[in-house]
Amino acid sequence: MSSPSSSSHPEPHRWSTADLAGPTLIFVGAFLLAVTIALPTLLVGGFRTIPLSTDFTTVATADDATIFDRCSLETRTARTVGADLVRQQRVVAVQPSDEHRVTLQAGTSIQADALRIDGREADPGDPRPGVSDSDDAAQPCNDATVNAIKDRVTLDRKNALPRLAARGASEIQYDSGQAAVLVPDRRGVTYLLPFDTATADREFFDPITRTTVPLVYDGDTEVQGRDVARFRAEVPDTDLAREALGRPVGTNVSITRPASWFGFDDSSRPLTASLHHRSSWDLAVDTRTGTIVDATITVDEAYRFPDGIPGVPAGFELPHLRATFGYDDDTQARMTDLADDLASPILIWGRLVPIGTAVLGLVALVAGLILINPAWLPARFRRRSGAETVGGQPE
Repeated sequence: MSSPSSSSHPEPHRWSTADLAGPTLIFVGAFLLAVTIALPTLLVGGFRTIPLSTDFTTVATADDATIFDRCSLETRTARTVGADLVRQQRVVAVQPSDEHRVTLQAGTSIQADALRIDGREADPGDPRPGVSDSDDAAQPCNDATVNAIKDRVTLDRKNALPRLAARGASEIQYDSGQAAVLVPDRRGVTYLLPFDTATADREFFDPITRTTVPLVYDGDTEVQGRDVARFRAEVPDTDLAREALGRPVGTNVSITRPASWFGFDDSSRPLTASLHHRSSWDLAVDTRTGTIVDATITVDEAYRFPDGIPGVPAGFELPHLRATFGYDDDTQARMTDLADDLASPILIWGRLVPIGTAVLGLVALVAGLILINPAWLPARFRRRSGAETVGGQPE
C-alpha cells in the first residue's frame, strides 16, 4: 500500500539525453546559419583591403631601345646609342598605415644592361668618348642608371585611391640630392587597383609628369592561364622643363649647346632644347584583387626646340629614351601567384566555408525539429519506428 505522501508529490521530470538532442541540434543549426551570414559580411570584408604587408617587385625589360648618351655632352656632337634596358620597381607598405589607409613607397629605376655603339655591343660602364678620368660627379656619364625615382603615396585601403587628409602623403623624389616634390592634388591609381575591380573606366596617375589621365577598360585577356582585364592609359606629350617637374636621376630636362653640337651647322650660337615625355600604359589586372599581373609600358622621351627658331628644322628631335617595356615571365608568374594568394582567403571564408556551414546548419536544424516532433517524419518512417517500439516492449 503506497503512502499518501508519495501519491500527492509526483517525482520531478528529468530530461534525458534524447529529450535534449532535439533542442541542441536546433541551437547548433541556428548558430551555423548565423555564421554563414556573418562570414561574408564581417570577416571577409577585411580581406578585401590592400594588405599592410604589401611588398612586391616587378621587372620589365626592353630590347632594342634608344637612349641619349650622356657622355656626348662633352663631345663635339650629340650621340644616341642602342640599348637593352631593365626597369625594376619595388612597392612596399610603410608608415603611416592603419586599418583604413596604407602608405606605399615605390622605387623605380631603369638600368642599361647592354649598349650598342657603332655596331658593336658594349658594357654601359666601359670608357667611351666623353668620359673623364677626373669625373667626380655623383653619377658619371657612363653609369648604367638611365633614370630613377621614388614615389610615396597614402591610399585608402578599400578603393586604392589617394587619401591625403590627416597626415597622408604624396611626394615624389626625382633626385637623391634634392627634396621630394609634394603632390597635394593627386588623383587616380598607379601601382595597384582595388579588390573586386569593376571593368569600367577610371583614372591613372603618372609619376613622371605628375598628371592624371583616363584609364580605359580595353577588354579581357589571359595571363599565365588566368582571365584578366586590360586597362589602357595614354600620357600626352609634356614639356618637363616648362612644367618644372623636377629632374630625374641622370636626366637633364634641358640642354644648352652650340648649334653644331645638335648637327645643324658650324655655328657656335647656343641653342636650348627641353625634354618632352609621353607614354602609354597597357595593364593586365586581376579583377579579384586589383593586382597588376602584366604591363606593357611604352616611353617616348626626346629633346625638342620651340617652334620658329631660325636654322632649326621643323620637327627636330634628339631622342633621350625610346623603349617598350614588358613584364618578364618570372614577374608575370610571381604577380599571378600573389593575386591567387590574396584571393584564396576570400574564396575559402567567403564561399567554401559558408556553403559548408549552411549545409550543416540546415541538416542540424531539420534533424532537431524531427526529434522534437516525430510526427513530421514521413508516414512510412513513422510506421517503421512504431513497429520497432512495439516489438521492443517487454512482454
